[in-house]
Amino acid sequence: MDNRSAMHPGVKLRHIRAFLDIAAEGGLTAVARAQGITQPALSRSIQALEAGVGAPVLERNRGAIQPTDVGQLLLTHARLLDTVTRDLERDIALTQGLELGELRIGVGPYGGSALVGPPIGQLNRAHPGLRLKTVLAPWQELPDRARARDVDLIVVELSQVQQMEDFAVQGLTEHAMVLVCQPGHPLTRMAAPTLADAFSYPVAGPSLTPAFTAVLQDLLPADLRAQQRKRGLLAVECDLSGMLKDVLRNSHAISLMPAFMVAAEVAAGQLVCLPALEPGLRVRFGCAWLKVRTLSPVAARFMELLAEHDRSLATPLAAAS
Repeated sequence: MDNRSAMHPGVKLRHIRAFLDIAAEGGLTAVARAQGITQPALSRSIQALEAGVGAPVLERNRGAIQPTDVGQLLLTHARLLDTVTRDLERDIALTQGLELGELRIGVGPYGGSALVGPPIGQLNRAHPGLRLKTVLAPWQELPDRARARDVDLIVVELSQVQQMEDFAVQGLTEHAMVLVCQPGHPLTRMAAPTLADAFSYPVAGPSLTPAFTAVLQDLLPADLRAQQRKRGLLAVECDLSGMLKDVLRNSHAISLMPAFMVAAEVAAGQLVCLPALEPGLRVRFGCAWLKVRTLSPVAARFMELLAEHDRSLATPLAAAS
């Protein structure tokens, strides 16, 4: 075997990670500062890597440091190696006890974020040595954030991940969807409003999955359905639940929301729901994580607390008067 085809045993994982960081930053200064070492020490790591590879892996191009052709090949494999070893390091640390490591939870800014607060608080109270981090991202981005190891698990509406073969899923309770509007909305004064009446007003809501959009449009009469498909279902698209409620309180817009998300506002008289127009839709959230990753004890405990909290939210709302 040609010795030049094998990586030298003197190459360490820290050398590979230094290479990854420099390739991402395009320079040495920021990487050295972040790692708390000098630039010469960082340069020696790259020299050791190049000696092991048998070729230069970085070059300076117009002031920026970039991978060479060999470096580009190395970059692909180095990322895979870094991902696998970080998974291993994390799993070992977390299996040694709940007080070690961290748990990173990806949530959407809409329904998911309304669920996770109390369970995170309970977990923090029971295990104050554990670092808990939530990553807020649009639902379209959450699976890729998990694949990139930015988060350990994600809390999403189940239809978003059920068909993804690389994810394991644990579902939560189904929740009724209710039509919500401001007190005194013209719909509340109608004797028998229809869905067509409701959807003649502007619709506000989060970015919707194509499947859920199609379900909503199928509920509408044919003429209104054609209008909605032409102009789009949402007049106001807003992924922040707090801001969405403010929109409803200050306009004639309506929204279709999980009942638990507006229970406090309905009880306080700030919003009303229209149960007579309830379309019979239900939503189900859940936790999802990559099948190739070991589910840590702390992640399992978070999911237990989340399931308990989710079940407690399944309470009916009062009708609008």
